[in-house]
Amino acid sequence: MHTSRALRALPVALALWLAISPAGVRAENEVKPQRNLFEIGLYLGALLPTDQHELYQLSVGHQPLADAAFHIGGRLAYLPWSYGGIEIEGGAMPTKVQNDASATLFTFRGHVLVQYPAIVSPFVVVGGGLLGVSSGTDAVGDDIDFAFHLGIGVKFYVASWLVLRVDARQNISGKLGPGGRDSLFEFLGGASFILGWKKPKPKDTDGDGVIDKHDQCPNVPAKTANGCPPPDTDKDGVPDDKDKCPKVPANTPDGCPPPDTDGDGVIDAKDKCPKIAAKTPDGCPGDSDGDGVRDDKDKCPKVPAKTPDGCPPPDRDKDGIPDAQDKCPDQPETKNGFQDEDGCPDTVPKKVKRFTGTIKGIYFASGKAKIRRASFRLLNRAVKVLNEFKSVRLKIRGHTDSRGKLDMNMKLSLARAQAVVDYFTGKGVDKARLLVEGVGPQEPVADNKTAKGRAKNRRIEFKIILK
Repeated sequence: MHTSRALRALPVALALWLAISPAGVRAENEVKPQRNLFEIGLYLGALLPTDQHELYQLSVGHQPLADAAFHIGGRLAYLPWSYGGIEIEGGAMPTKVQNDASATLFTFRGHVLVQYPAIVSPFVVVGGGLLGVSSGTDAVGDDIDFAFHLGIGVKFYVASWLVLRVDARQNISGKLGPGGRDSLFEFLGGASFILGWKKPKPKDTDGDGVIDKHDQCPNVPAKTANGCPPPDTDKDGVPDDKDKCPKVPANTPDGCPPPDTDGDGVIDAKDKCPKIAAKTPDGCPGDSDGDGVRDDKDKCPKVPAKTPDGCPPPDRDKDGIPDAQDKCPDQPETKNGFQDEDGCPDTVPKKVKRFTGTIKGIYFASGKAKIRRASFRLLNRAVKVLNEFKSVRLKIRGHTDSRGKLDMNMKLSLARAQAVVDYFTGKGVDKARLLVEGVGPQEPVADNKTAKGRAKNRRIEFKIILK
């Protein structure tokens, strides 16, 4: 019965409080809960006792209380967080008992308050404290019990210094009889002063110093009066009022692309040929034939030539010797290793021819690279010819027969050829004119199965080197 009566009274109490609260009042500066606030205030309301209450003095006896007790009290809250804190309350409830005698209920309690941090802030409370009665012996006497309570409510932050609120609570205390719990509902409305509220800084989403309220571009930082960046038609980061080329994007202080006189895409500051267009990293034409003369200056861009105009010097007889150096510019040089630099046709002198091919008369100690004395006369004649015809260059090639191991024969043939070279250089022949090669048994001229054939295969060859 009491529960249904409480539920019927709840909407009435809420409607009454909303009617007297400034529901239509706009919150001052959109006040919201903050950290480290104190709220101190008063409240009014009603407590709905039941016939099963246990608030009486044993020596006096139990009497039912009136259906509703007017409740007045004060409260103090500390909110270290915007979403809640702790609160203490103390209140008195004058009422009557069944025989119409007066009694005063009183409470002192504390609870944890958790709220949604907004202008209109729903909340819940959970806590406990003392619930007592004070009356004469004609009523219920004096008694104090512990009571646990929980509740819900709504706060209205109407100003930086004022908050209004409504609560609905259920108090749970001792019940008349052997065990059990009694529930007492109460409905409260109140107002509290706010201490410690600080005006929040205006919101500036983009951090440009222009608050969102006045910022026409709240998500784009700009150090301008309206918070929007100045117009930049070409989107190059240089505003139009400072851009000397507002329709041409360029990542330069004045907004204009750096000069490119020849229009080849390489700016003049990096263009080694600023007046000659060329799609190359340095802005200069390439060198197609790799002769060191740029194509724009090369009269023969596909023919390599180490000349100022990039063209090879005239060579009428096409012998590879320029006419200016060719003693016979209309007759091609004979490339035979003899005077190949003069540009004239010629034949190898008989004296030189005598010392080409297999040279008979050069003997070595068996299995060694030591030249026998019997060979000196022939070698001295060869030295005389080489000193007479200083343009001739020779390759001295050593050969062996096939007896023995291949690697040993290769080493022996090279050592014998080197011995001949050493003899020549010892007689004054320039070492630069002589090359040496060891062939081993790999180029036989006779049958290695016979002693006569093997003797022919053991030989030294002189070969003219062509230039």
